[in-house]
Order: sequence, then C-alpha cells, then structure tokens
Amino acid sequence: MPPRIVLATAADQPDITPSDQLYADALRRRGASVHGATWNGPPSAFDRADAVVLRSTWGYYREPEAFRAWTEAVAAKTRLFNPITLVRWNLRKDYLGKLSAAGVRVPRSHLVSATTEQVAAVFREHGWQRAVVKPATGASGYFVDLVAVTEVEGLIGRLPDEVRAAGVLVQEFLPEIADGELSLVYFDGGFSHAVRKRPPPGEFRVNSRFGATRSRETPAPGVVAQGAAALESLPERPLYARVDGVVREGTLIVLELEVLEPALFMEFAPDSAERFAEATLKRLSSQSGDLLSGGVPPTESALSSRA
Repeated sequence: MPPRIVLATAADQPDITPSDQLYADALRRRGASVHGATWNGPPSAFDRADAVVLRSTWGYYREPEAFRAWTEAVAAKTRLFNPITLVRWNLRKDYLGKLSAAGVRVPRSHLVSATTEQVAAVFREHGWQRAVVKPATGASGYFVDLVAVTEVEGLIGRLPDEVRAAGVLVQEFLPEIADGELSLVYFDGGFSHAVRKRPPPGEFRVNSRFGATRSRETPAPGVVAQGAAALESLPERPLYARVDGVVREGTLIVLELEVLEPALFMEFAPDSAERFAEATLKRLSSQSGDLLSGGVPPTESALSSRA
C-alpha cells in the first residue's frame, strides 16, 4: 500500500504552497498519496497518515501551547517530520545558546523576560545603542524590531500577551544583513541549494512581507560546510533544515537554524524537490523496517523515555 503523507499547513493559509507543491508532486511520482491539512483544523485529517510533514504551519507562534500539544499528539501516533525532539528543540530561540555552546558562531544573544528592566539591562551590559529584539517563540518577522536603547520601554508596551509570556531575545545587530541573509537548505544532512534574501534599503528584516527579494545563490564550499557542521549539534539529524546567516570574512554567523516549518525555496531549485522526496521515503522505508524487526520508531522511543 502506498504511504499516506500529510503536509501540515495552517487554517489561515490552508493550501499547500507552490514550493511545497513541487515536493508533493515528487512524492506522488514515487507512488505516495499526498494531501494537505491544517494543524489547527479537524484532528481527524491526520488520523490515517503514515507520516505528517510540518510545512506551512505559519502562525503557530500566536498559539504556542496549542501547537505544542498538537505536535506531541501527532508524534505519539504517527511519524512526524521533523521528529518531535527537533520540534521541542526549535520552538524557543534558546537553541541559539545551545548552538553557541557547541562551537557554532551566532550573534551575541540573551533570552530574557519581556520587561523594560530586563531588556535595558542587556543593552547596558554590552554598551549597545541599538539591538534586535524578537519573540522567544516566533517566525516570519513577527514583532521583530531593531530598537534603540531609548525605545525599549515603548517596544515592551506594544508586545502582545503571547510574546510577554514567552519572553524576548535581545540580539546583536549584524550590519552584514544589508547585503542579505543567506539561507542554506539541507535534506537528510546533505546540502541541496541556497537562496539569498535581500532587504530593501533602510530595512533589516528579510521576510517577504517587508519587501525583501530572493535569488538563487552558490555559496562558498566552506560556508556550506559550516552550515552542515551546525546541524551536527542538533539532538538528531533532521529530514530537512534551513540554516540562515550572514558571512563575515568567510565565517558563517548563524542567525536562525530552522527545523520546524521553514520555507525551503524549492521553486529556485526544482530538482531539490526530488531530493526531498527521496529523503522522505528513505526515512519512511527505514523506519518501517525497524517496526517489522521489532524496533520502536524514534518518536515513540522518545515519548517512552519521558514516561
């Protein structure tokens, strides 16, 4: 029987994205049954799935506890990609501290309570006149600001409740962002392709809603290797990952390492969808073999270890 694969989307954008449609088509050419379903819609849409792949679950950060509970429930009854251990790891930006401890170059960053006192203290510690402040759980440029030290109190007053509850990341501003952020895409640990996202003049955020442009990029081999090395610090090897950063004198400074629901820009490298599909079915085939031989799939094993 062909595997049934569900690509998880979100209620406010329920359709499979054009990029992910390339992936869905590549899976179907290999005999899989594929459809999309919203994570915050009817739970029954995922009941008969052999695998659920987190794709455009955008907006999850506005309902972080509901999303957390949903991923745990899905992982308990089917194969979730990326696996639940990586979802837990990626939900809060404290993972940047873990990357730094593992030797990965990241900006100077502090995760603190969303109060004027705590944020201002970080500015004072480093002597910063401005810094990037972003939610501890967030994506898509949601409430991400470049803030002057004199603007901290006003920023804190504007934050929504879910950001206040989770805290904020106060991060060193990297001027290299003016030349764009490099997004390196990996499937099953292997490099696939890269895209550069350039902000418009006067902007530092590279999300599409801020007017950034995107183009295919061929990064230096050393930068590709540094992105792959960052993946080695994860709890397990991801099926898909996107490493975002800037390059300073040949060194990749990792701004984000996304293994939850990153856009993978497969429209810039259509053959990448084939690689993603092959990697997905290889994972499913390998885990099916584990089950036949009496093994336990990783998600169930992880849950058992917590019990």
